[in-house]
Amino acid sequence: MKNVQSMTSNKLVALKGSLWTSISTAVTVLTTFARLMILTRFLEKSDFGIVSIINTVIGFCTTFTDLGFASAIMYKKNISQKEYSTLFWIQLIIFITLYIVLCAISPGVAKFYKESRLTALIPISALSVIFQAFGKLYDTVLQKQYQFRTMAIRNICTNAFSLVVAVLLALRGFGVYSLIISTLAYAVVLNIWNFVSGIKVQKVIFYCNPKSVVGLLRIGIFQTGTRILDFISNKIDVMIIGRLLGLETLGIYDLAKNLVNALVDLVRTIVSKVALPILSNSNDNDDVVRYRFLVMTKVAAYITIPISIGIAIFSKEIIWIVYGSEYIEASTIVVFFAFISIFNSICSFYDMLGVAKGRTDLNFYNTIVRVIITTPIVYITSMVSINTVAFGQLIAAVIQSIAFWYIVVKHTYPLSFKYYFSHFSKWLSIQLCCFMIMKIIMKIVSIDSLILSLTTYMGVYVLLTAVFILLFMRKDILYFKNLLKS
Repeated sequence: MKNVQSMTSNKLVALKGSLWTSISTAVTVLTTFARLMILTRFLEKSDFGIVSIINTVIGFCTTFTDLGFASAIMYKKNISQKEYSTLFWIQLIIFITLYIVLCAISPGVAKFYKESRLTALIPISALSVIFQAFGKLYDTVLQKQYQFRTMAIRNICTNAFSLVVAVLLALRGFGVYSLIISTLAYAVVLNIWNFVSGIKVQKVIFYCNPKSVVGLLRIGIFQTGTRILDFISNKIDVMIIGRLLGLETLGIYDLAKNLVNALVDLVRTIVSKVALPILSNSNDNDDVVRYRFLVMTKVAAYITIPISIGIAIFSKEIIWIVYGSEYIEASTIVVFFAFISIFNSICSFYDMLGVAKGRTDLNFYNTIVRVIITTPIVYITSMVSINTVAFGQLIAAVIQSIAFWYIVVKHTYPLSFKYYFSHFSKWLSIQLCCFMIMKIIMKIVSIDSLILSLTTYMGVYVLLTAVFILLFMRKDILYFKNLLKS
């Protein structure tokens, strides 16, 4: 009886969490698009490249400071007030030190990328680190306590505020500063909100005893190593492109990459934020975790794959609408990243198994492999062209997804890869067929009007998908119906 009540409770939590997270993520995506649609009309391409470098430098340094505290808090079911306070004060000291380091290295970064403005812009952007020191851990506390409503309202308000700041500054001619200051405004409001909301759930006191959290840090240290290497594998393209191909080319590349991520993350973020606490809270039952992992993967795949394929099909139209005709060269990059997002979205749940099992060391080893695979591919392809870099990233994503499976999944909650792949292989095959058919149709039938062509082709794509579903996927329809009923 208790097991039935627990399963019912988890389903209610998942549904409520999905609802609130869906709303906030949808608003985030919309504000992101609105921001980009407006700012690309006022800023230079190189401005986006500069911001990409700044975010990479700050993000890279920040990965060294976390020490996996968030993962440790998520893994331990009941963390004491003294343990939490110790983690809070240690992180505060580390983040203040980080800010000083960022200010010190900014001239060197400016010299490396041959952009003098970085000397002043990095210290301004890095102010966000100070506010993260107060709010970052509380974000994990809110997530673990299933405070999805609070987090959703927070995200909606902070994104709206950041958008308003960005637009007002851009209209007044502040250029790249409109991106920098609006992002800083977002960090300030978000982290203050986290602190005020989180302290009601988890009090912090003036207590710091590093020895009391040594046990937690075992999980955290591996997770920190994972994040450092993961960040390198994700941002090595930005580091190399900015140096070898220039900030303007980097700006175009980064806009294309962020466009795809913003669309696909609408699903990935919703599922991952709800999935991690549920998997972690059931980590003592392998069968339950394995079942939930398969269900969440299948749900995410069935939503993410058609979104990614749709982006690939209509890449030119999307670029034209969002960024304008001056950025149409980014459409090929968008196609490659749309396919990359399929692998990344599905594989994004693998590391959750490592965290749920307390085997963050496996995630660390996997990330080492990712860096080894990604770095030479990006460096070599950067010597050819920006489109070649994007293609190389796709090849790397395929290799990494296979390696990820054998390193993490096989050693936490073992599954047959064939059985796992069968949960979405048919759907993937159908969508790939739709992609090829649509490309042939769009090449044969040309429509001059942007709006008319987009609506017409999109209608054909939806109709084509519906036909395939009716012909080949009736069992899958029944599966999702039963899933909703249960």
